[in-house]
Amino acid sequence: MQPVKPKWLESGLVLVCERCFKERIPEEAPEVAERIGDFNLRDWLKSELKEHGAWGPIRVISTSCMDVCAKGRVTVCIDSKDGDAAEVMVVDPLEERQAIYNRIVERLG
Repeated sequence: MQPVKPKWLESGLVLVCERCFKERIPEEAPEVAERIGDFNLRDWLKSELKEHGAWGPIRVISTSCMDVCAKGRVTVCIDSKDGDAAEVMVVDPLEERQAIYNRIVERLG
């Protein structure tokens, strides 16, 4: 076993449920899936963090089901290194993307 110190240990991780996008929304809320189209919240968050110089210390990763499901929404978890409790929320991936980005930067930036 070899210990490592990735850059994201400086700030924290953001977990975005991939199952919500790939399975649940299309199956349970096809009208939401149609509105979302090929938009991917994880990819958008990553792009925004890179554009504003925060990528590296903050990482956004896809995860499997976190067992916090809401019809037509995506589960996101912000887990910081500061010892505060992780923050878990369900979001509309299009309408609330800027708000979740702002929250990530507020907590981890």
